[in-house]
Amino acid sequence: MSRQLKSGLFFFALSLLVLWESLRVQTGSFLEPGSGFLSFGVGIALLALSVVLIRKGWGVRETQKTHSGSALLALASLFVYSLVLDGLGFVVATFFLVAVLFQLGQSRRWWWLIGMSATVTFLAYVVFATFLGVYFPRGFLGI
Repeated sequence: MSRQLKSGLFFFALSLLVLWESLRVQTGSFLEPGSGFLSFGVGIALLALSVVLIRKGWGVRETQKTHSGSALLALASLFVYSLVLDGLGFVVATFFLVAVLFQLGQSRRWWWLIGMSATVTFLAYVVFATFLGVYFPRGFLGI
């Protein structure tokens, strides 16, 4: 049984549970939504996506694969990011995280890596700190 089929069957069962519980707490109507309205919509979307996974995984034989080194490095870099975020601050830590993730995705030239990392970090800071008012750790540099 392929991973897609296993995942599809799991999410299919989960979507049925979500739909059942949504109907139990009254979904209401589109103009007057009840407490189960949003979860009912999520359940429908999950059901549709699980059917897609089941169809893709049906009849596919999969050999045993191990995790790639890039995926493990990405997980490790996210873990390290969570540890150094307070000490380095959001801007510095996010810049390095984005650079590592971009480099793991595909080998890039250093100027592209620095430019895109700075751009993503700047945009994230502007959107979350300026527009949404989210507090970010400043770190030892004060930025």
